[in-house]
Amino acid sequence: MIAIIKKIPVNLLTERIVVFLCLFIIAFYTPQTPNDVGILREEILDKMQYDSQQLEPLLKYYSKISPADAQILRIKSLLIKGNYEEALNSLSALKKIATNDKKSEIFFQYQYLYAELCQALGLTSELKNISNDVQNFKFSKQIIFADLAIDKTSFEVFAPSERIAILKSAIENYKKAGNNKALIQSSIWLSELLNKNSAESMLARNYARGLTNINKSGIYYEILVFNSLAKIELEKSNPKAAFDLLKNFQSSASGISNIGLKADFYKNLAKASAGINEFNMLGSANDNYFNIIQNIESKKSVAKAMLVNYINKMNEEKLAAQQKMFRYIYLAIIMIFIIAIILICWSIKYKSRLTKKVPASTEVKNFVIPDKTEKRILNKLEEFEKNHKYIQKTVSLKTLAQQFDTNPKYLSEVVNKHKNSNFNTYINNLRIDYIVDKIEENPEYRKYKVSYLADECGFSSHSLFTTIFKNRMNLSPTEFLQKING
Repeated sequence: MIAIIKKIPVNLLTERIVVFLCLFIIAFYTPQTPNDVGILREEILDKMQYDSQQLEPLLKYYSKISPADAQILRIKSLLIKGNYEEALNSLSALKKIATNDKKSEIFFQYQYLYAELCQALGLTSELKNISNDVQNFKFSKQIIFADLAIDKTSFEVFAPSERIAILKSAIENYKKAGNNKALIQSSIWLSELLNKNSAESMLARNYARGLTNINKSGIYYEILVFNSLAKIELEKSNPKAAFDLLKNFQSSASGISNIGLKADFYKNLAKASAGINEFNMLGSANDNYFNIIQNIESKKSVAKAMLVNYINKMNEEKLAAQQKMFRYIYLAIIMIFIIAIILICWSIKYKSRLTKKVPASTEVKNFVIPDKTEKRILNKLEEFEKNHKYIQKTVSLKTLAQQFDTNPKYLSEVVNKHKNSNFNTYINNLRIDYIVDKIEENPEYRKYKVSYLADECGFSSHSLFTTIFKNRMNLSPTEFLQKING
């Protein structure tokens, strides 16, 4: 066992032992305070950039404390490393949590990470939709967003002016917290967003370099700072100065997790090597650069196809949901229409029943017969009775009103008023009185059958004649004839 340990470099062995002992003590022997959680989170953000082996156990432990935030940090680390396919799968899992509350910080982080993935894969139309939501979010992005500002691509979903405002706010927060590692990278990103030749940009760059000199921040931060300085020297056509800044990091740069920074470093090293005819370094740097680019493009093409399929599927689901909703609306409209028709029919039928139930005697007579007209109708009736026109079978209220040159209402009212009966009773009584007079005055009529007598006085029905005769005379026609003959 001792022999095995001796083969491991002392510094590396010591570092790993300390890290895992710290994790063990934090996990099992001490209660978690907000400060402890903050330190653990800062350690995760730091390990994202360089030490992938130690990142995973830290994230696994942190997921027990804050599952949603651990998932957010895991997605960010995958984006930094260029593992877009895995990042997309993790985003789908995060969405289920984030969409529960679309006003929460988690939902903002989900949208921001999704926008960053669309930016990396070149899906501009989807990015535009998401970016509008992210930029219009009410949360203070300078506070929520700052601790995820660990690579330059984090800011590309925002407008240039907003990127600078977020970084400046982040720098102030990191100064208050004494977080030198976050200060280094935030200052470098700020210097690159500003005009590189401006005094403010140079100040931010020099500030970051000073922090790396004072603090043993780690190889990633040194590469980050010296790579930024080397770019300035290359722009000044000073490849020798750029080469001197980068040459010592050629081998250690391979361990950087940040795929964008790694590719940029090898590209600048290749330019600097070419500028001073350092061909061995040039070939190695070129190979590393193009391998990284090819690997990134390969991963992007796979992830882009997945994301396009995912977006198409989501659009199809939205369309299906809309069609389903419209079907429900159509059905609801049809049901409402049917119910309305039923109610209208029921209302008409109900009103009709009410009308039928109103007694005829309750009808209000809204007319007054002029005296002259009333006298004229009475004269006509007298003449009508005198000429025995009532025995005509076609006599009716309407036909008689036409003969009298008046309206049926006036005629009916005069009959009711002066004959003390309605029109039908008035006519039937005249007919019965007429045939009774004939029977009493003319013996020949006593020999006739009842049906002949009914027809003679204007009745078309033998039974109706018998009924009305009995009501009028208190005897049936047969009984009346027997009495007269007897």
